[in-house]
Amino acid sequence: MAGKTADHLTPEQLAELKAQLDLARQQIVDLYDHDLRAGKESSQEESDDLVDRANSSYNRELMFSLSDNERQQLLLIDGALQRMEAGNYGYCLHSGQPLAFARLKAVPWARFSVGVQEQLEKGFLREEELNLD
Repeated sequence: MAGKTADHLTPEQLAELKAQLDLARQQIVDLYDHDLRAGKESSQEESDDLVDRANSSYNRELMFSLSDNERQQLLLIDGALQRMEAGNYGYCLHSGQPLAFARLKAVPWARFSVGVQEQLEKGFLREEELNLD
């Protein structure tokens, strides 16, 4: 079971991490807005050339797929901000062990310890199999 954020992070560390999360969130929102505008502009361009239309369609799909990745990142950031609000930020969602400040500084939206994250990335664990309660 995870402890309380204040048990292992100082108010200064927490403020620094919150600022990182807020900045990362704003950058993603700005990128998403830019991609959305670019996608709309490319869909408004009319061309009789089949190659131009295919390129335009490809670029539009690329913009929207990048936006999907950005949305996933945004969900991770929002989850971290919610855990901060709840007072249980900075703990592995699987083991409940505190995450090192260095890990949080490098990846402030981290949900898992390095060991658990490596097992997920290597396919030894699946997220749906983890005890995330």
